Formats: sequence, structure tokens, C-alpha cells
Amino acid sequence: MVTRNDRCLNYNHGPPNPPVRYCPMCGEEVNSQIPQKVCNEEKHAKSRRERTAYCMDCGEQLLQGK
Repeated sequence: MVTRNDRCLNYNHGPPNPPVRYCPMCGEEVNSQIPQKVCNEEKHAKSRRERTAYCMDCGEQLLQGK
């Protein structure tokens, strides 16, 4: 069972089956059952505009300084 870690307050760390593969705040893998996707720059650019620090599909860091 995945548990919430000590450094991230995102709720994807709590449930046993979160809806995303990677946490958008810390980048930690939270659900290995979801297949890892190959993303494109357009999707990452949209996520950056939404101030997402990490891609929920591939885990890549999107914002610097996080």
C-alpha cells in the first residue's frame, strides 16, 4: 500500500489506488499499475502553465526550483 510521504501534502500519496502514476507536486511514483506514457512538449507546456511541478504521466520535472 502506498502511504503519504513526509515531505509532500498531495493527496495522491494517500489512497491505495491513486488515479495518476506520478505525484504532480514531488514527482514520486504513486501508482505503478498505471502504464508510463511518452509525453510531448505540447502536453508539458500546458502542464507548466497550470503550475504542475512534475508530469503525472511520465514523471519529468516541469518547473525549475521545485
